[in-house]
Order: sequence, then structure tokens, then C-alpha cells
Amino acid sequence: MLPIIKKAGVVASLLLIASTQAGTALAFDNPINIPAAQSKIGATSALLGSAVAGTRIVAVGLRGMIIYSDDAGASWTQARVPVGSDLVAVNFPSPKLGWAVGHGGVVLHSSDGGATWVKQLDGVQAAELTLRHFQGSGAPEAAMLVEREKNLQAGGGTQPFLDVYFENETTGFVVGTFNRLFRTTDGGKTWTPWMDRTDNPGELHFYSIRGRAGSLYLTGEQGAVWRFDKASQRFVQAPTPYKGTLFGLVVTDKDTVLAFGMRGSLYRSDDQGRSWEKASLGTPAGITGGVALNGGSVLLTTQAGAVNVSRDDGKTFQPVKTSRPMAYFGLAPLDDKRIVLVGAEGVRLESIQ
Repeated sequence: MLPIIKKAGVVASLLLIASTQAGTALAFDNPINIPAAQSKIGATSALLGSAVAGTRIVAVGLRGMIIYSDDAGASWTQARVPVGSDLVAVNFPSPKLGWAVGHGGVVLHSSDGGATWVKQLDGVQAAELTLRHFQGSGAPEAAMLVEREKNLQAGGGTQPFLDVYFENETTGFVVGTFNRLFRTTDGGKTWTPWMDRTDNPGELHFYSIRGRAGSLYLTGEQGAVWRFDKASQRFVQAPTPYKGTLFGLVVTDKDTVLAFGMRGSLYRSDDQGRSWEKASLGTPAGITGGVALNGGSVLLTTQAGAVNVSRDDGKTFQPVKTSRPMAYFGLAPLDDKRIVLVGAEGVRLESIQ
């Protein structure tokens, strides 16, 4: 089974091509063990995730590409990265400390705002960690999780991580395929498998994890959303009416949750996922990125090159005019008037009014 890719359509095609090329060029070497090659076209190559570290912009993409800018995108520097795996998400809970994740089950960490990175975890290590944890566990799901992990190890043991979210400088999560969920409380020095803390008996893939002000949610396949319940210390089901893949979600400052995904699917909840109402951007294109701004606005991007803004807590959306649209894969707010967009043609800054 081919690894499930974070986005649909053009992103999947790009990553499939990259994986094929990497497999040809590096037939005897695993990209998780090979530093990313230097390139002069990082800012115009396909990029899949972005974040802001203080005033610095950081973006990640194919073959271990990480670039950063300290002058609002006027110039870009390629970071030193210890892996050549495709990277799909990046998160900075503070200006200096950041994490990135991607294929091969890699988890990278930066302590200097994204200029240099070290590998904290990879898929081989994650599989071994999972087996050790559950072989000695009394959890009801332990036997099933051990058997599943052995099967994944037999297939290579490098299941991808598809998203990363840190609540603060020490506590964070990485999520990925086949119910993979790991938590750290020491800034990534150690990771604990949390696969037994999800109401996910079908082992659906997790595509995103996001939170705000103590709330925490997962999205995945088959329209699935999970909400972290503090009382039980589990991710409990909060399913939407949709049956397709949900790529991500946004939690607003009013605790409204917006879950989005394939074919323009968008669902809104103002009761922590207990009930959902369908919202619309008026497009069949996949919604690939979303963010809530400090001023209360919500922005969503699509595969078709559209940026949409809501100023009524996600009830309605209007298009935002951009200078050069492309297939967008993600975004991050630089400030309340500018956003960082990444996609098929690299990274761009756009003004929003």
C-alpha cells in the first residue's frame, strides 16, 4: 500500500513523482539518513507547509527542503536539514523552537528559529518505540497495537507523520497514518505512543491536529474528527456528516471549529464537535489550508488557487484577491494584514484587507 499523502490531487502527484525519483537516485539509501541537498530554487519549488517564527518565515517541502526569510520574503536561505524526506508540516510555538514532520516518519527540531535542524525521531525508531511501549502495557488495545506495528514494520516501518502541533515549548503531538499519534512533554527528547488513547477502532489515518486555548482536535479519513476529552484523557469521536477525507481544521478565538477537506467540504461546529452544520466556499476544489487570525478573521485556501476570508466566525466566506494564484497547500499569518502562502510554485506573501 502506498503511503497516504496529506493533500489530494496535485500534491499527491508531486509527492509520488518525488518518491519515484528519490527511489531511483537513492536506490540503496533511505532518505531519512541522507541530508537534504542544497538547491537555489527552494522558494519556487513545491512547498507543503509554512509557519512564522517571531518575524521569520519558515517553509517546508519536498526532499527535505526547508527555507526561511528574515525580510518578509524578499530573500530566502536554505536551512541545514539532516534528512532528504518529503516534509509536509511545520510548527513553531515560540520564535526559536520549532518542529517539522514528514515522510519516513521523521520528526525534526530546530532551536534557532529554523536555521538548523536535528532529527528527533524517524519511522524506524517510532516503530521500535511503539512495540516496546505496548508489549509491556496492560491497555486493552495493546495486543492489537503490537500486532499492527509488527505488520507495519514488515512493510518498512517508516509510516509518515502528516502533522505536528505544539501547545507550548515542551508539550506537543505528531500524527500520521494508521492511527499514529505520539506525544512529548519534554520538547521532543522523548516521545510516548498515544495510539491507545483514540476512539479509532478502524485505524483511520490522521491528517491534522490543531488546538487553541486548551482545546485539541484531530481530523482524518471518512469525515472523522476527534476531540480531546480532558476527563478521560482520550480523543473521542466527533464525526461530521461528511464521508470523505478532512485535511485540516481551524479553531477560532470563539471556540468555533471548522473542519475542511476534499471537494470543497467544509463543516462548522460551535459546540466542540457535538453537532455540525455544512458551510460553503462555493467551490468543488479541495480545501487545503486554514488559519484563524488574531483579529477574528478565518482564512481558507484551495487547491484551485483561491483564498477565502470569513469575518463572521466561519459562517460565510468571501474571496480574497491575490496577485498570482497557484495551487495552495497551506498558509500562515505573518501579521493581521499579510499571509504566507505555500503551494505548487513555492512561497508567496499576499496582503489581505
